[in-house]
Amino acid sequence: MSETKYFPRIVRPVPDPLGLYIRPEYRDQKALLEFLSSGNTSFSGFVFNPVYVEKQNELFEQVLNSEIDTILDPRTQESATPGGYTEKIGTLPWGVERPHRTDDFQGILGGRLITSIANFALEKRFTQIISPSHLLKNTDDPWLKIDIDMSIKLRNKLDILGGENIPLIYSLAIPYAVFRDHEQRMRLINLLKSSPVNMIWLKIDGLGSGNTATATCNYIRAAADFHSLGIPVVADHIGGIPGLALLAFGAVGALAHGITLRERFSAGGWKSLRQGKGRLPQRRIYIPEMDLMLDASQAKNIFNGSPRVKGLFSCKSRFCCPRGIKDMLENPAQHFLYQRINQVNSLSVIPEQLRSQRFYNKYLLPITDKVLKASNIEWQDKIMLKKTYAHRKRLDAIRIALGEYSNNVKIESYSLHPKTRVARK
Repeated sequence: MSETKYFPRIVRPVPDPLGLYIRPEYRDQKALLEFLSSGNTSFSGFVFNPVYVEKQNELFEQVLNSEIDTILDPRTQESATPGGYTEKIGTLPWGVERPHRTDDFQGILGGRLITSIANFALEKRFTQIISPSHLLKNTDDPWLKIDIDMSIKLRNKLDILGGENIPLIYSLAIPYAVFRDHEQRMRLINLLKSSPVNMIWLKIDGLGSGNTATATCNYIRAAADFHSLGIPVVADHIGGIPGLALLAFGAVGALAHGITLRERFSAGGWKSLRQGKGRLPQRRIYIPEMDLMLDASQAKNIFNGSPRVKGLFSCKSRFCCPRGIKDMLENPAQHFLYQRINQVNSLSVIPEQLRSQRFYNKYLLPITDKVLKASNIEWQDKIMLKKTYAHRKRLDAIRIALGEYSNNVKIESYSLHPKTRVARK
C-alpha cells in the first residue's frame, strides 16, 4: 500500500460580508424581537435612539446576546436645529434643554458633553458610537472642525475610561450639492484624515431610495473618493435599487436604514420650528418584484382586486411569507427584513470584481422587466397608475445609466466592508 502524502493548503480568511444596519423606530421592538428569535441575525448592527433605549431594553439585550453591534446615535445633528430638537433630546445627559450651539461643544462645556456621551455609552453597554456631528452647509461651516475635534476628544475619553475597544463612527451629513462638488469633497476628506474614527457614514441631504439615475451614478463616483481614508464607507438613509447599486459597484460597504422607512435623508424639517408633535410614520409594504413601497391600504386594495397582480407581485418566499399576500400584509416588517437581508447577502457572496455585472444582469434587468409589466396594467387606482408609470421611467433611466457605467467605467477601488462584532473579537 503506497504512502499518501498530505501537503498543507493555504486557507484564505473569509472576507467580511457587506453590511446592513437597521435604525429601529420606537414601535419596532416587537417585530425585531420576533425576527431575531427566528434565528436570523444577519445584521451588522442596530442604531439606537438614546431617548428610547430604556423602553427598548429587551431588544437591546437580544441584540447584544446575538453578537450584533449596538450603536449609540447621540442625536446631536437634530439637537442643533430648530425643527430637529425636541424636549426629550434636550433632557439627555448631554442635552442643555434647548437647541445646541457651537459653544456647547467647545472648552469646558464640550469636555462635559463628551464625558456624558462616553459614560452613557459605557453604562448602557453600547458596542459602537456615532461621534457627535452636525448638519453642514459647506466645508466652511464652523461645525466641521468642531466635530472633528470632538471625535478626537471622544476617542481619548473612551480610552481613559476603559472603552478603548469601542469603535467610533463619523456621520457626515451634507447637502447633495456639496457631496458632488469635487473640490469641497476633497477638502472634507483631507480634514477627516485627522479624525480617529473607524467608519464614515454618508448622510446626503436629498438622496435616498428614490434617487434618479444621475444621482445614483454621482453617488458612486463621489463615495469612491472616501475610500482613500482606508476605512469602511456606509450609505446611511438609503435603500432600494440605488442602495444596492452602491454596494454592487463598490462605492460603499454597507447600508443603513429603517424598516420600510428612513430610506431617504431630508433635512428640510430640521430647518424650521416644529409645529405640533408630528405623526408617527406608518410602516409600508415592500414589493420586491418591483422594488416599490406601498401604503398598507393601497397594497391591500390592489392585491385583493386582481388575481393577475397577485400572481405577478406577491411574495413567494416560504421563509418570510409562507401564506403569500396574507403574510406580506400582516407581517410587513418580517417580510421587508428578510428580503433586504437576502438582497445584501446575495451580493456579498459574489466576488467584488463581478458584483456590478451580476447585479445588473441578475437583479436590475428582471426588476425593470416586471415594472414594465406593472405599468401596462390597467389599474383602477389612479394613484397606482401614476406611481407605476413614474417608477418605470426612473428605473429605466437607472438601467441605462448603470449599464453604461458598468461597461465604460473601470472601478478603481472598492469600499472596505465593516468588521462585524464577532470578527473584531
